[in-house]
Amino acid sequence: MQLVIIVMIVSFFLESMVSNLISIDSQLLIPLFTIVSLVIIYPYFKKDHISYLKTAAVLGLFYDIVFTDTLIVNLFLFVFTAWFIHKMNYLLSNNYFNVAIMTMLAITFYRIISFIALILIGYLHFSVFALLRGITSSLLLNVIYAIIVYAITDHISRKHHIVKID
Repeated sequence: MQLVIIVMIVSFFLESMVSNLISIDSQLLIPLFTIVSLVIIYPYFKKDHISYLKTAAVLGLFYDIVFTDTLIVNLFLFVFTAWFIHKMNYLLSNNYFNVAIMTMLAITFYRIISFIALILIGYLHFSVFALLRGITSSLLLNVIYAIIVYAITDHISRKHHIVKID
């Protein structure tokens, strides 16, 4: 569980630092490291998906407070995204290639449901271009981050015999 907490904290703070360094108008480098951390930490919950969803809710609440100044919006979005990741893990095993695929799908899912939520509350007007731009601008940096973090956590897991789902 310590590895899970470390991955979440590092991802959360790294997202904060990187988002301060990279322009919001960047076409390829929008960090969503907290969503990536949900992909990385899932195997460490040993099929205890309720605890995983609770962890995602807490992470979403912190995300709301620190990054968006809203309450419960990202809490629910993170829980839905975590549920989606949980379902993907039934279909895909954990290896470098599948972690990259799951990261892309999780980011796409998160972007779509957050876009829908922002439209429903009247914050955005519907635009397919804006949705596609939001998705594509998030993929490159986050897939690279996912592969790096997966390599590190996999190495630590093997070295210290930390049990995870494969």
